[in-house]
Amino acid sequence: MGDDQLLQDLLFGVFDYLDSHCDAGYLLYGDFCYQFETDEAMKWQDAEAHCTKEQGHLVSIHSEEEHSFITGIVQQSPTGISLWMGGHDSITEGGWEWTDGSPFRYIHWNAGNPDDYFGEDCLSILINSGYWNDDNCDNKRGYICEKRGDLSFLMIMTLKYC
Repeated sequence: MGDDQLLQDLLFGVFDYLDSHCDAGYLLYGDFCYQFETDEAMKWQDAEAHCTKEQGHLVSIHSEEEHSFITGIVQQSPTGISLWMGGHDSITEGGWEWTDGSPFRYIHWNAGNPDDYFGEDCLSILINSGYWNDDNCDNKRGYICEKRGDLSFLMIMTLKYC
């Protein structure tokens, strides 16, 4: 077998397999990893700073499926009223945006919200119902971090023997 044929056989026998995985303390859903912090309460800005330090942001939700996943985990939380998410309207009142810069299109507001009660500019998810609430950013709450899963490449080689 010539060198060119051997190289061709090797190249055609190599396949990339992509798989996402998460660091310890995170749960995988789709391509993203989620950390649900219910033991340590922080102000919204401090929670976002923590998530950024972890190479992510406070969670942004973009579909009913993702919301159902988040709600299913949140409702297992033993304590607290709500957890911080990455939405805020601190730049323009009523102009909600996500800290990760993604479009703020999917919504799941609690009845009567957002109401900007005493200048509430930060987004939390209610533990008992999964509905969203505009909240005072200085309240100390648990939080949900989100970051893209790490991709693993599994190289599979098939060798031909003559």
